[in-house]
Amino acid sequence: MAQTPNVIGLAVMQRLKETGAPATPENYERTYYELSGLPPPEKPAPATEPSPWCLELLAMVREMVTQISDQTETLAKDLGEKNRDLAGNVQSLKTSRDKHEILRLLSTVVMQAGGIQNTVEASHRELLETRRSLSAMQAELAETRQMLNEDALTGALNRRGLDQTLEREVARAQRNQTRFSLAMLDLDHFKKLNDTHGHEAGDRMLVHFAALIKSVLRKSDAFVRYGGEEFTVLLPDTDARGAMFVLGRLQQLMAKTPLMHEGRPITATFSAGIATLRAEENGHALLRRADEALYQAKNGGRNLIKIAG
Repeated sequence: MAQTPNVIGLAVMQRLKETGAPATPENYERTYYELSGLPPPEKPAPATEPSPWCLELLAMVREMVTQISDQTETLAKDLGEKNRDLAGNVQSLKTSRDKHEILRLLSTVVMQAGGIQNTVEASHRELLETRRSLSAMQAELAETRQMLNEDALTGALNRRGLDQTLEREVARAQRNQTRFSLAMLDLDHFKKLNDTHGHEAGDRMLVHFAALIKSVLRKSDAFVRYGGEEFTVLLPDTDARGAMFVLGRLQQLMAKTPLMHEGRPITATFSAGIATLRAEENGHALLRRADEALYQAKNGGRNLIKIAG
């Protein structure tokens, strides 16, 4: 196999699809070194530098773009030369009076026209194949990017996803001068649940809680697994009263929908703090105020929702 980033990268993507392995950075990097025969790095790259798999993907994109550029440049040059030859023969055909010369010129024009057609068709096939490869790569990268931003257990956004989404929503709310609220939620007595029913039940409760959160949100809302049993809910175009209404519905659902584990129901409650964006406030300050309100809710006896002052 030719050892070029383009060839190896496409082979890696094909191998991941065949094995059903998710297109995570770890799987891509591992498969890349398996197929390329290159030794993996002994130490991970510093956080400030792009990882090897990312650099190889970028190299693949650059190579494909270069191919497209070369193909179109060659096509333009080839068509230009053939067009000049064809135009010259057509001009000669217009002025010729000799029957044999006319027949010869006609035959040449037909051959040149066919050559132009073949050139265009061949270039079209090459460009179409390159386009398909780029589209496949784009789909793989989009899937990988989504995985990088999602919590593997619950499907909620992770901290990385929170940073991007929160920055975007705060900027949008300030630009449009609309309300934006954020809530911090924490499952009450989660350690006791783990100790009593086991970590499998704890994981199932996190998944159950995430599903209930999602069920009360709009498409424009977002929720994040902030860490452990703590979640963050982002509510665009929503004031504190609207956020309280959403979390109140979630409380009711939690009370009515216990987790069924090994044939037995497990009930749980949550505490929450709500903060609404102030003028000139950034996302970190908003998050901090919601966390302080959550702290008040937990100190107040849990199973409470507090609004930040």
